[in-house]
Amino acid sequence: MNRFYEQKKFFQWTVALIMLLVVGIIFYYWLELIQINLLAILLLFLITPVAQFLISPIMKLTGAYKYLSPMLLVYSPSTSKYDLHNGTSFDYLFFFKRKSKGSAWQSKLLIYYLDGLLEVINELENNVIPETIEIRGSSYFFSERTAQRLGFEIQETGFSEKFNIIINYLDLFWMYSLSKGKIHFPKLKDIKTATTTGQRLKEKKPELLKLRTYLINRSL
Repeated sequence: MNRFYEQKKFFQWTVALIMLLVVGIIFYYWLELIQINLLAILLLFLITPVAQFLISPIMKLTGAYKYLSPMLLVYSPSTSKYDLHNGTSFDYLFFFKRKSKGSAWQSKLLIYYLDGLLEVINELENNVIPETIEIRGSSYFFSERTAQRLGFEIQETGFSEKFNIIINYLDLFWMYSLSKGKIHFPKLKDIKTATTTGQRLKEKKPELLKLRTYLINRSL
């Protein structure tokens, strides 16, 4: 888990609330600027990634983000759907190490994703969530082949998800570049949405464990 969340709760809440206040101030002045010049709307592409970084702690502390592993989380978890998301830029700040860039970082990310999926299976096995639960996520960070191997079906990404990725493109750009070990501009047409059910994911546990072991051995 992110080292920030290992600190005392009082410290976490204090920092989280200060960061939330900063977000409020940023949006206040942004809205004021829009009234002066409509072109300020374009700042949305800069403000959104900054805001996402700043609200990460409060989202975790209030339960809006549920972490399955250090780099895989569920947004607004329920017993009917788990909407999977990559770790935030706030998490990257704590986990990324310069020496682990490129293929080493990609392998590490995949291990974190697999750990998260195995945690979902653990919840299924302990009846925390039902096998009918829908599990889905949109990402550049997995291949269609790997997703299908793990029991996921690839679907067309919805407009709202595409729009969310567009306004967070700056975040996506630098995180994806880190994972590649070089400057890389993700193509929006490469966005993938993968879906499965708790039952299908549970059946893929041996595959998940096998792939995890392979990645760990490869990174040694």
